Amino acid sequence: MAVNRFRLENDLEELALFQIQLLKDLSHKENEEDKVSSSSFRHRMLGNLLRPPYKRPELPPALYVIGLTGISGSGKSSVAQRLKGLGAFVIDCDQLGHRAYAPGGPAYQPVVEAFGTDILHKDGIINRKVLGSRVFGNKKQLKMLTDIMWPVIAKLAREEMDLAVAEGKHVCVIEAAVLLEAGWQNMVHEVWTIVIPETEAVRRIVERDGLSEAAAQSRLQSQMSGQQLVDQSHVVLSTLWEPHVTQSQVEKAWALLQKRVDAIKP
Repeated sequence: MAVNRFRLENDLEELALFQIQLLKDLSHKENEEDKVSSSSFRHRMLGNLLRPPYKRPELPPALYVIGLTGISGSGKSSVAQRLKGLGAFVIDCDQLGHRAYAPGGPAYQPVVEAFGTDILHKDGIINRKVLGSRVFGNKKQLKMLTDIMWPVIAKLAREEMDLAVAEGKHVCVIEAAVLLEAGWQNMVHEVWTIVIPETEAVRRIVERDGLSEAAAQSRLQSQMSGQQLVDQSHVVLSTLWEPHVTQSQVEKAWALLQKRVDAIKP
């Protein structure tokens, strides 16, 4: 219309105008754009199997194991609880770490011997803040700690798997921020990753842990990026939208998973 006004002012013939409506997306969902877009198609990939599962003949034959990971603040625990609500047996590797660190736990003595008694509270419990400050930003010290902790946590996770089998569970979820860094993908059939933008992760970490934005960003920089995790994942989910949208994603992923589990049941 603006062009035609210009043309009329210059004694030129008006151009004919034809209005073409945007193509409607018949599969449109509430968290997607109104128009047909690649963004909407990516949304629909969430929950789908992206690559063939690992064959793990060494795992308990009646158990299908999912490794659930994602950057800090991505919502791993929330998704783990949703999967638990659908019938999965959930193993929280952070809790296993707490158990391993406790006095009498399998990692307690090796950690104290490696880092000294000045990492202990007066009551003998390991002060994880002091230990964390010792290893943060120090690759050599961090490797010393992970060389002790990761095998111990993996062993505890395998014991939890046996418990899942004893309870008659068919799906086990190992929730672990360091799943891939620790090499624990060798204990799972599939890796599921929760993705959110880094800016949202920073906002959540600041809100949840009371850290500064700089500290939150520093924490994320010390982890594998979301893209690195996705590149090694079988299923990708996102907690970016409202809780009921996350729930529908998880239910979709769970329903598709059941078909795969049924296919390998002995």
